[in-house]
Amino acid sequence: MNRREPPGVFARVALTLVATWAGLRFAVPWLSVWVGLSPVPAPVPDFAMGMYMLCAMFGALVYVSADEARWRAFLGPLVRLFALAPGPGRRWRLAVLCLAPLLAGWLAWERVAPTADPGAAIRLQHPTQPAAYADLTNPYPSPSAAEVRAATVLYQRNCRPCHGAAANGAGPLARGLRLRPVNFTDGGTIASVVESYPLWRVLEGHAGLPDIATPWNSAMPAWQDELSTDDAWRIVATEYRLSGTEPRRPEGEP
Repeated sequence: MNRREPPGVFARVALTLVATWAGLRFAVPWLSVWVGLSPVPAPVPDFAMGMYMLCAMFGALVYVSADEARWRAFLGPLVRLFALAPGPGRRWRLAVLCLAPLLAGWLAWERVAPTADPGAAIRLQHPTQPAAYADLTNPYPSPSAAEVRAATVLYQRNCRPCHGAAANGAGPLARGLRLRPVNFTDGGTIASVVESYPLWRVLEGHAGLPDIATPWNSAMPAWQDELSTDDAWRIVATEYRLSGTEPRRPEGEP
């Protein structure tokens, strides 16, 4: 015999799903910071968010359908909403039915709508770096074996999640980013610029890019508050080493 289920099943399920989404979106990214694995939050990729939310909704469906009284209590608000039976709140239910598809359409459009205006300015994949970086040179041109290992640890800790262990842009978080991380093994990336150029990109991130860099842009945050300039140089050297490339020589050098 089925036990009597208290009212509010639909509300509890809805709140559970909202709490699950909020936990994945806000709490989990900070978990790596709280446990000391990363100095910055590591966001959950969108595809993983979708998988987790599908699992949560499937689990909620199994829970509410396992008991007849609970199932009836869960369907009650939906039946009242779509039936539009006469009574108090009928106008509100009708308004919800009209606005729900409009809201869903607006949210879908916001996700796919183009965000870059086709301006007349020339777009540059590698805009000119600031003058403050132009004359900088790597202070560690011939690192020892111990320095190479330490630099590799810096790269693995801070860069591998997006750029990958082989510096090919295929890190575990890459699929969740709308702007894919750079594949350093591509000859058109760090191999085509002087060594101080990736130092600028590491330290200032996407915030330091001028408007003419659109639509290439970048999803990388600025690391200047997390890394010293020396550590950034070590990471740049590691990017070249792992990708098997060398920086372009400045003009006038042999």
